[in-house]
Amino acid sequence: MPLSPTLRAARILLASSALMATGASASLAQEISQPEKILFQSKHFGSIKKPTRIAYAYHQESAAPDTFDDAVTLTVTHPNADGTASVAAQFLTGSHAIPIAPIDHAQGNPAILGFLERDIAEMKRLTGGSTNYFRKRIRLALAAPDAAIKAITVNYAGRSVAAQEITVRPYVDDPLKARFLQFAGKGYVFVISDAVPGTVFQVYTTLPTDQSAAAIATTMTIVQPDPVPKKNAGPGT
Repeated sequence: MPLSPTLRAARILLASSALMATGASASLAQEISQPEKILFQSKHFGSIKKPTRIAYAYHQESAAPDTFDDAVTLTVTHPNADGTASVAAQFLTGSHAIPIAPIDHAQGNPAILGFLERDIAEMKRLTGGSTNYFRKRIRLALAAPDAAIKAITVNYAGRSVAAQEITVRPYVDDPLKARFLQFAGKGYVFVISDAVPGTVFQVYTTLPTDQSAAAIATTMTIVQPDPVPKKNAGPGT
């Protein structure tokens, strides 16, 4: 199966030393894992038939002043006949913002990459570790054939809907985890459902109870979508 543009972008973004051609080529050549297919290769905007705004509530819980609430907004400006879409993203605001360029033929939801990039920046800030190193560990965890995937149900718009829960723990077997033991058991959980616009219901981080005291817990959860207002629409339209 060929790589989708979204998966290709994800692998490059999460690859260690991604600007080095040899490293990027090696990461792109490997077989596509099931988590990668679900998160980056599937057409997350295929059910959207008209311009739509998708909003997510973002919450970071930590010691003050690092606790905050913010928002993630995706604007689907043009759904394409092939199930892709033109998407613009605003991932958080102010000093928390992560820039995401508009995508003309998005398959996977770019909010996933925004969440991971924001988390990687926090890991770097808290540990002094390398951004590329954390990206590499997450990429390898998502590409692993034994990543945990299970069927669950979630509540969306007042009803129970089917979903898939993907959990990866990039640092459990990390040979360098002694450098940041407080995050050794950290997990990333992706909750994906075809019943919600944009397919991404929730993304959040976890830590074992005995490691959570010095950690940051982050959650991004979808809220009810709204239609995008028509340009130059008059009163009552």
